[in-house]
Amino acid sequence: MIHLSKIIASFLIKLVLVLLLISSTAVSGQKRSTSVNISSNGKTTVSVKNGFGNNFSLEYKGEITLSDDDTDVISISDNGYMEIKKSAFGSRRRIFIEPDNSGHLIKKYYVGGSQKNFDSEGRKWLSEILLEVVRTTTLGAEKRVNRIYKQGGSYKVLKEVGYMSSNHVKARYIKLLLEKDLKDKDLISVLNTVGNDIDSDHHRASILKNNAKRFLTSDAATSAYIKATGEIDSDHHKAEVLKKSIYNSDISDTQMKVLFTIINDIDSDHHKASVLKEVLNRRKLNAENMKLLVNTSKNIDSDHHKASVLKKALSMNDLPESVYNTLLSSIGNMDSDHHIASVFSEILRNKMDESSLAYLLDLVGDTMDSDYHQANILKQVAGKQNISDNALDNYLAALREIDSDAHQASTFKELSRKDFESPQLIKILSATNNIDSDHHKAESLLSFAAKVRSSENDVKDAYTGACKYISSSTHFGRTLKAIQ
Repeated sequence: MIHLSKIIASFLIKLVLVLLLISSTAVSGQKRSTSVNISSNGKTTVSVKNGFGNNFSLEYKGEITLSDDDTDVISISDNGYMEIKKSAFGSRRRIFIEPDNSGHLIKKYYVGGSQKNFDSEGRKWLSEILLEVVRTTTLGAEKRVNRIYKQGGSYKVLKEVGYMSSNHVKARYIKLLLEKDLKDKDLISVLNTVGNDIDSDHHRASILKNNAKRFLTSDAATSAYIKATGEIDSDHHKAEVLKKSIYNSDISDTQMKVLFTIINDIDSDHHKASVLKEVLNRRKLNAENMKLLVNTSKNIDSDHHKASVLKKALSMNDLPESVYNTLLSSIGNMDSDHHIASVFSEILRNKMDESSLAYLLDLVGDTMDSDYHQANILKQVAGKQNISDNALDNYLAALREIDSDAHQASTFKELSRKDFESPQLIKILSATNNIDSDHHKAESLLSFAAKVRSSENDVKDAYTGACKYISSSTHFGRTLKAIQ
């Protein structure tokens, strides 16, 4: 029997330890939650849940003044009051404080349902619970920040923020601190706290957005600001902060480089594109930063959003020519012929240098499968650009990529509107051999007949040679007759 009782006792001890461990795990696994309600008559109710069996609530009205050490309430305005309730593992305690007609505070302390002596028991509990209250709520926040700042400056206030768990309360204290006349080093400390100690994207973004002008005063502060923005996980909030930063004309070109690094961290194509377009709307970028913007757009997966950024960049006045090749290279990983063509069309609104045009013509055949879109771009080139010898080789190579005879013929007709030197004209006439249809081959050659008639014999020989590839005697005859 003694042996059995020892076994039972050992089992019960182990069971209690397991239950305590489960209870402890449950408590630690629960997150602190705070709800705040402010009624129309000025009453504020705060409910805080710190985990299983350890919750408190605060209800107050009027202006509450705490002692300098946050252990006592020293005054409450007329018709105001404060009540603190706390339950912990079945124990319920409550303090109620209100002023009498002369302003003297009446303080009552309850354990369970019984009133206890305040001076002997309640005062001690109030001093313990009050620090938890002020670090969990915004009760007396403005006066506390003023007092703490007076004692030890921004360092002391930020240290106090470090003791808090509520992002709402942290943000309130930081916003009050930012009302002070802070030096650059203080602002950097605030930004480090925002980036490292506040977990809420909403509160981070709120502080950064609404104080952008305060923060962006030096290179060091701006760098800290951008770093804090980089800690925001939400693409929406990050984009909003970045846009607000862009509005500030004091951001230097060097700081803009860092800004693009953060924009690149935005996952959402929509938000990334919206920020890049805002940069283009608000800033005049130098060539280096314009290249950074275009390179950043390469990481946009959506062809729609990527095209919208590139077209916006192309619509800017005085776009440096050195940017064109960077911009063209970003088209290489687009899939949609429609969107690729829309970017090419925007590029062709401006006159291009020889190398950039040659590169664009290379890309026409490499990036698009649609005969319709390929032909349209080549027709735009023929209508708007000066085509050099090198560019013509690329043009004809792109033309050969078009499978449709009808689209090839329509492109040759557009090309015939331009004036070419004899060697170029000979190349063009020879390129009609790539058309299989006698009808379309003949139509293409006929579009050049007037130019051939007034050209030298070597051009006429090239035309006649191209006609020999027409099998139909009818089409062959009318093409030859056209140059006689």
